[in-house]
Amino acid sequence: MKKLLTWGGTTLLTTALLDPLIYAMLEKPIPWLRDVAMAIGGIACLYALVKFRHSL
Repeated sequence: MKKLLTWGGTTLLTTALLDPLIYAMLEKPIPWLRDVAMAIGGIACLYALVKFRHSL
């Protein structure tokens, strides 16, 4: 579970930060709702990892 939360948090946050850059370079509209959802998911994964660190 610990690896899944770590992997999920880092992947979702990295994708949420790099996705707008890629869409801007391709001159396409940026899907802000999807990027915000990915960022919230990444933050939630890392929060759960820190909050439950002793029980994981």
